[in-house]
Amino acid sequence: MTGLNGRMQRRIRVLALCLVAGTSVPALAQTADIILRNGKIYTVDKDFSTAQAVAIKDGRFAAVGDDASVMRQAGPQTQVIDLGGRALVPGLIDSHLHQSFAATNLPAVQLLDARSIADVQKLIGERAKQAPPGEWVVASSGWHESLLKEGRLPTRYELDEVAPNNPVLIPRGGHVVTINSKALEIAGVNKDTKNPPGGVIVRDPGNGEATGVLLEAAAYFARRVGPKPPAADRFAALLKQQMKVLNSLGIVSVLEPGIGEPNIALYEQLRASGDLTVRTHMLYRAMTPDEVRKGLAFKSFRNDDMLRFDGFKFPLDGGIEGARLREPYKIVPGEQPDKDYRGVLLLPPGGEDEWVEALKLVADAGLQAQTHAVGDETIDVIVRAYGRAASNKQIRDLRWTIMHIFLPTDSAVAKIAEMGILTTAQDHPVLLGHNQRRWWGDERAAYAIPIRKLLDAKIMVGGGSDGPVVPFDPFQSMWWMVTRMTLNGYALGPEQAITAREALMLYTINNAIVLGVEKDRGSIEPGKLADLVVLSRDILSVPKEQIRDTKAQMTLVGGKIVWREGL
Repeated sequence: MTGLNGRMQRRIRVLALCLVAGTSVPALAQTADIILRNGKIYTVDKDFSTAQAVAIKDGRFAAVGDDASVMRQAGPQTQVIDLGGRALVPGLIDSHLHQSFAATNLPAVQLLDARSIADVQKLIGERAKQAPPGEWVVASSGWHESLLKEGRLPTRYELDEVAPNNPVLIPRGGHVVTINSKALEIAGVNKDTKNPPGGVIVRDPGNGEATGVLLEAAAYFARRVGPKPPAADRFAALLKQQMKVLNSLGIVSVLEPGIGEPNIALYEQLRASGDLTVRTHMLYRAMTPDEVRKGLAFKSFRNDDMLRFDGFKFPLDGGIEGARLREPYKIVPGEQPDKDYRGVLLLPPGGEDEWVEALKLVADAGLQAQTHAVGDETIDVIVRAYGRAASNKQIRDLRWTIMHIFLPTDSAVAKIAEMGILTTAQDHPVLLGHNQRRWWGDERAAYAIPIRKLLDAKIMVGGGSDGPVVPFDPFQSMWWMVTRMTLNGYALGPEQAITAREALMLYTINNAIVLGVEKDRGSIEPGKLADLVVLSRDILSVPKEQIRDTKAQMTLVGGKIVWREGL
């Protein structure tokens, strides 16, 4: 007993001396499982310090420092990986990525490389030839008509030419679809069909017939009759495949912004089988008090490091073509003919008062509210409603958030900062900038998503993609943040660009703060979960134009290698 006490006393004295010397206790506790050495490690800690090596034990960072000090944690069974001078950063977090939607997009016709209507016709026609008559032909939503030389969506008649016997559904993002004549017939849309509240059936100005393009709520005509989600086993397989795609991009965690019971059950199934490779946060989609009450059943959800229920998403307006603006849109010939059109505000039937009632339920439950907002009027409504709903609580503590934050006014920015509202920004303009200019005009298009202004106002901003509305490559998103370039080759609002260092923070520690997990994630520090990504280039030192060409060469989630290529 005396010998044991003596050994314990000596160990305590050693640990005390090391603490005085500034060395982490976890670094000395036991032999590391993995050590990554000879790198340039951006820790993204409070000092944004750099290191050469990192040791991992039991899924967490055990030591961070120079090669010599960290290698002291090596033992006979330690896996040592030489980084060869490569940059290493915390695992990337996307705070707005429709992961399950992206999974169902995997088998769809991919249109991102199409550069003309003829290209779209070719790709849709090839799939139609493989499908039996009457079977739906569906395209992926992650593309944009601005990349086509015609600069517009294909019409029903152009799709009929290559798929006369199959209904065709081409979504573009989450708010617009274009379909062919057979799909219009199935959907029950004809010349006499009225625009639904909050939606637009685009019509031929000559004869009034639907062109096949359906905006905002009108897209539901097609979605409600379109192909059903895949069966559970197939869906699970696609979701696992999608997570591997995200791991290959250095993404270790996402927020699912607005799902329901079936998808939540699917995630639980994958957690139980140990098949989650992306840490997933979930928001329940709601708008009314009754929908919130239904979602509150998940308040007792078993949260862990791989799967969490955080609260609620509220969709308050549309996308570029449906954002609620204070000043009218521009007239877009053949698409938007109304000189007084100002978009849609998707409040529940009881208006703002009913929505505030729903928000109060979320506040009382101590959960997060995140609200989709593109237009300036929408943002003003959110700021006012958040204040009314959380009058007895600190919004900063609840981490209530405004998603997308395209067009905040100066007064809204000041109020957001004062109230401690968080925000998340995505790189929509890389694809949607074309329609921002056509539908909003150049001034509003350039200002949209003013990250520089928000950061200067001391507002917390998290970064993401809104994938698959926009491709979910985080390096493309960071490239847009620092250059404000679009895939059409021009910049929109370069004065709102941020630095590469700030962009990395948006994708790491800032997102961890938005998700409420900054004590465990978002930076490389002893004791935090060992999530990291090794990069093909140093995004903080290469010319900013090259950031989008960066690749993930190794991704670790909880100390486990989930992706490795080129290292």
